[in-house]
Amino acid sequence: MESVESGTKTIAVRVGYCSIEPGPLEIRSASGFWPASRVHVVSVQRKAISSLSADELNQSGVSTSDAMVKLFLPAFPCLSTESDVTVIGWKAAA
Repeated sequence: MESVESGTKTIAVRVGYCSIEPGPLEIRSASGFWPASRVHVVSVQRKAISSLSADELNQSGVSTSDAMVKLFLPAFPCLSTESDVTVIGWKAAA
């Protein structure tokens, strides 16, 4: 969450379809340890993991599409590099 607050993380990749739309959004940590952060969603795109940009991969903590699949494989055992993900882009809330 610190990277969201500092503006160094501006992208989240989620497996499957997410119903998020451009506009204000409150991001919360799964653990509840960090306070919520407010951002402004500027883009929501659907694409194959193999189509993710280097920046989208890096902000997800991986360097290749194969590494992205490996990261999500425990929760999504049928995932492949051709599986669709939702890429959510945001900027700091004004």
